[in-house]
Parts: sequence; C-alpha cells; structure tokens
Amino acid sequence: MAAALVTREQAAVDSAVVRDATDAADVRLEVHDTSRLEWAVSVPLPRDGETEYAIELDLEFPAHVLAEHSPWDHLQELARLDGPDDMTTSVATIDCVRRFVVAVAAKMGRAHEGFARHARLVISPFATDEISHHTSALESWVHAAEHMLADARARLDRSPTDLELARESRLADEYLSLRFLELLAGSERALATVHERVERASPDDPCAKRFAGALPLVEAVGEAIAVALGAEMDHRQRAGYAEAEADAPHELERYLDRASQLKKHFQEVLFLESERFVVTDRFHHLVAAAVAIVASTWAFVGQLYLTRGSLSAKVSSSLIAFCVLAGLVYAVKDRIKEVGRTWFARNVHRFYAQRIAKYRAPAKTCPTRDVVVRARESFLRENEARPDPLNPMSGASLAVTTLRYRHQGTLEASRTLGDAGISRVKHVFRYDLSPLFARLDDATKPVPVFDSQMRRVRFAHAPRCYRVPVRLVVRLRGEVVSDLHGALVLHKRGLERIDLA
Repeated sequence: MAAALVTREQAAVDSAVVRDATDAADVRLEVHDTSRLEWAVSVPLPRDGETEYAIELDLEFPAHVLAEHSPWDHLQELARLDGPDDMTTSVATIDCVRRFVVAVAAKMGRAHEGFARHARLVISPFATDEISHHTSALESWVHAAEHMLADARARLDRSPTDLELARESRLADEYLSLRFLELLAGSERALATVHERVERASPDDPCAKRFAGALPLVEAVGEAIAVALGAEMDHRQRAGYAEAEADAPHELERYLDRASQLKKHFQEVLFLESERFVVTDRFHHLVAAAVAIVASTWAFVGQLYLTRGSLSAKVSSSLIAFCVLAGLVYAVKDRIKEVGRTWFARNVHRFYAQRIAKYRAPAKTCPTRDVVVRARESFLRENEARPDPLNPMSGASLAVTTLRYRHQGTLEASRTLGDAGISRVKHVFRYDLSPLFARLDDATKPVPVFDSQMRRVRFAHAPRCYRVPVRLVVRLRGEVVSDLHGALVLHKRGLERIDLA
C-alpha cells in the first residue's frame, strides 16, 4: 500500500514537471539579501521557431533620496537552463552525472513546493476536501522525495568504478543529501505553522469543524518527517559529510560554505555563456562621424560666409570681427559634436536598446553552442511628479525618480537541448540598492507615547521604514502573463521585505 502511494505521488511529481514545462513563465520577486532586490523569470523554450518575451521592472523612489549612480553598475544578471527534467539520463560521464543531479534536485524542489501547497490547504477555510486528504498528501510528498533520493543513489552507485567518476558521484550524493535536508527542514517549518493554527483554533473559528481530530494526523506527518530526517543524518554521519552544529559558529560557517560550493558546482553545467555589448560603445565611431559631418558642414558654410568678398575689403572693414565670428563658428561646431553624441547616448533606447545581450548554450551541454536567447536591454532613470497621496485634489505634488529596466528577448529552439530534456530558460536579476541607504533617516526614531498607568509620556523607538513602489510585468508572445506590484519595504540598515498587492 505504501509503495503504491509512493508510486502515485511520484507520478504526480512527474506530471507537475510536464505541466510546468508547458505553462507560462514562472515569476518570482523577492528580497535576496539586505542590499539586493531579486527578480527571476523562467520562460519555456519553443519546440521550434522563436518565442518573444519581455521583462519590465519599475522602481519609484523619492527624488531626494536616490543618489546619482549608473544603474548598470549595480545590476547583476544570470541566465541558465532550467532543467533538465528527465531523470532517466545516463550517468556514464561526469557531465551526465551533473545534469542528472540537477534534474533530481529540481524534482525535489517541486516536491517541497507540493508539500507547502498542501500544508496551506490544511488550514485554509476555502479548501473543499477533507483534512485527512491533505495530510495524506503531505506524507506522500515526503515519501516521494525519499523514493527519488533512494533511486538516484542506486543509479549513482551503479556507475563505473572510474576514480574521477566515483569522486563526482560522491559529490552528487552529498549535494542531494543537502537538498533533501532543505526539503525536510522546510516541511517541518510548514508543519509547525499548521500545528500552531490547529491548536489555536477556538470553537467559534470557521475552521474548527475541519480541525476536529486533525492533531493526530498532523503529528503522524511530523513523525514521518522525523524518521526520514534521522535516517538521512545517519547516512551523512557514515559518509563523513559536514554537519551544522548550533553551538559551533565555525562549523556552521563551514557547512554553509560547503553547501554553496556544491550548488555552484552542479548548476554550473547549465549556466548560459553571455555575450554583451553597449550600443553606444559599438556605434560610437559611426555616430561621431555622422555628427562630425554635420558640424563640418556648419563650419564650411560659416567659412564661406566669412570669406565672401576680397581679402582687402575684410581687412579694411574689421579684422577683429572676422576673428570673433570665425571663433564662434568653430565653437558651435564643437558644441554640435558634443550635443549630438550626448543626445544619441540618452535616446538610443527609443530606437533600439542601450545594451545587446546574446546567450549561448554551454559547450558541455550543447557542443554546437547554439544561441538560445537574444535580448535588448535598457535601464532608464526618469524624474517625474506624483500627486500628494494625502490629498491628491489639492494640487500638491511629490518629486519622484523612477528606475525602469526593460528586457526584450527572443528564445530560439534548440534540438540538442530538447533532446537533453531541457525545456526552460531562467533569468535571475539582482539589483544593489546600497547607494540609497546613506540618504535615509535612522532605522528607528523616538516617538512620544502616553503611559496611562504612570500618567506620563515615555519614548518608544519606532521603526522608520520607507515603502518604494515596485512593479514587475512579464510578457510572453505579446501577452501579459504576470503582473506583480506592491511595495519594497526598506530602512537605513537594508531591505526588509516586499508587500505584494
């Protein structure tokens, strides 16, 4: 019975993989760390031909707090293949092992998401199924992840006894172990929220009837997680892998560093090779030549005007006026050249883009290094005025500065990547907002509060936060598939969170 349940849940994971590969773009907007905002977009690769997509991000700041800086210098951009989805790939070479491990890790991630989704349904007042159905699904997700890990280890153990391949298989086992621990830890956290919600339910709670008899079911899922966690920790101890110890900061640092190295090691096989150039740099000489022709034409016409008539007539009339006019002509010539170059740099995005990017498939995955993505990018800074939110009809306005990032790309089909089971491309953008923090007020401000018991005023330290409007729009084939908007909450110490509308 348990085996049949695991098999059905594994089939559910497989179907989720296929569904995700054919659905619209997967979009995420979140705070990456205390200084960087992150937005990530996964778009499906076309089976043939081309597919156009667009990513647009707007950030709106008060004009007085945003320091002058180049947005491109603070933008970090990564692109990788999101997959493969096929877990039946060969593990005969090191690169095959790495692709296989990435596929297993991706399915573990989907199992983690499935557990979290059913955990939310357990305590949701809008869920229609019985609570026992969702708790059974929770346990099934854990068993499905165990089954995936056991199957992956069995395949890695059957690999040839080549020394380098055996070393890679051991690294693969350690990486999958870390991902499995992350899944179990996240599941325990989600289950703790469910347990707390069930225990706090009062008789008047709309979900009280649903929660009747729920605690034993929830505790059974917790026991299944504990059993899986104990077995995995025993495996890690036998293998000699690094362990995190709460009372040993050095070991915690070592554990995090090891986890980061393993993640980069295996995901490196899917990172796309980028080729970028700035449009103004590429066409600098062409624009300079065009502007120089215009300026030289002006200077030539001026010279003709100044030199009309005989030389004796000019000398006798006014040599000083002639020199002044000649200097003015050449000064205007240089000014035309400078204004022309500046105008092109500021307005090139209207005609094409500020930067051109091209992404090729990695040679290890695709020997022909096919071009997978072609993109045009622009990052604009615009000063605008907004009505005062306290009374928009009063005529008062607030000066704001808006940063607008625009990414228009074209995905190209690749038979080699399709045969490898890769179906999506994931773009990850991180923008550093640290130049903003120096101009913000202190993170906490003393606020007078009346103490009714002491009948006196005391001061409380209130958090001083700023709310920056943010909007992320993703288009696929000309249609909007995601429109996320809300407020980025930040203070002098860094970014706090995003409150999505």
